[in-house]
Amino acid sequence: MKAIHILDTGPYFAKNPAAQNYTAEKFDIFCAVLSALSWRRCGGTIRLCTDAAGLDFINRVGLSRVWDECGEDIYASDMQKLGIDPTMFWAASKLFMLQKTEAPVAVIDMDFIVWEMPRLSTRAGAPIVCAHCEDITDYVYPPVSYFKMKPGYEFRSQFNYSALPCNTAFLYIADESFKHFYVASAIEFMRQAEKCDDNLRYMVYAEQRMLAMCADYLAYPVRYLLDKDKLFFPQDKYTHLWGAKQAMREDAGELVRFCMKCRSRIVTDFPEYVEIPGKIDRFYESLAMSKS
Repeated sequence: MKAIHILDTGPYFAKNPAAQNYTAEKFDIFCAVLSALSWRRCGGTIRLCTDAAGLDFINRVGLSRVWDECGEDIYASDMQKLGIDPTMFWAASKLFMLQKTEAPVAVIDMDFIVWEMPRLSTRAGAPIVCAHCEDITDYVYPPVSYFKMKPGYEFRSQFNYSALPCNTAFLYIADESFKHFYVASAIEFMRQAEKCDDNLRYMVYAEQRMLAMCADYLAYPVRYLLDKDKLFFPQDKYTHLWGAKQAMREDAGELVRFCMKCRSRIVTDFPEYVEIPGKIDRFYESLAMSKS
């Protein structure tokens, strides 16, 4: 089964304009390595879609062989020519790469690990598969009246605005026609949104709520890997790092413990990549020394 990882450095440089090079957080890169290797062990193939700075980072650390392919596929000009702000729509590159990649395809966030291959049909009209659904709350998913759009944009009256948004940390689409409709709808929303400093609600509307409404509108079934009401219950099929990131940023001990677990898992489960943890450690040790 074909999958893609997305590493877009555009939002990083937009927030850090003085930065000379891109550097991922250490926990992110450990998780990305396990995400790619586990997907390949499950029988899938995975391509890292990135830009020039991202590809340079992967090569500097020495990680290119973790993926089946690494390519310079993401171009800032794709968003620039449509007037899409890379800070406001920090995950837009996922939609652009989905547009460029033929279905069936799985788009997997680099902080999401599939330990056991889910059931994925390749037939036309097959269910869309997402990580889980989410509740509609004003804090994350406000009513459409909240959004400030350019003149002429109209929200579809036929959409079901009560359809529960789909968390796209994992997204699988088998049907090319549905993929085209969803991506076109999301990109049009991003293109027509007035620039503002809200970099949460606009992005998740385009990526996650739009997906659910497009599926409902076209009567495509949606299947979830996880039950939204049991996300913190023990299970061993999937790992999503999202909620633990801030804890590791704030607590060095948590970061050390997580990286140790990742090292052990790579060495035990993927012995042919035994050198990878050492490469990551040496890179970040060198980085720390250069800052001291």
